[in-house]
Amino acid sequence: MVVGILKGGSESLEVLNTGFAVVAAAATGNEVVKELLIELKIDELILEVLNRQSKGIIQGLYDSIRVLLTPDDNRVVASQVSKYFITNVQISV
Repeated sequence: MVVGILKGGSESLEVLNTGFAVVAAAATGNEVVKELLIELKIDELILEVLNRQSKGIIQGLYDSIRVLLTPDDNRVVASQVSKYFITNVQISV
C-alpha cells in the first residue's frame, strides 16, 4: 500500500518522507520484507525520487536506502537485497 502511494508520484516532501520512513521501519531486521519491497520495485522508485527531487531532504528515503543495504544477519556478509540494489544502481548510473 505504501509503495503504491509513493509510486503515485507525490511531490509532497512530507508524504515522501513519511512513506519512505514506513518502508525503512518495515524492512528493518527482515530480509523477507526487503525482498518483497525489491519485487515491488522500491529500488527503481528510490532512484526515480532521487532524480526528480531537487529541493529538500527526504530523510526517510536515506533511511530506506540504509536499511535495504544493511544485512540483517551477522553471519551474512551482505544482504541479497543489497547485492540486487547495488547492481541496479550501477546499471542506472
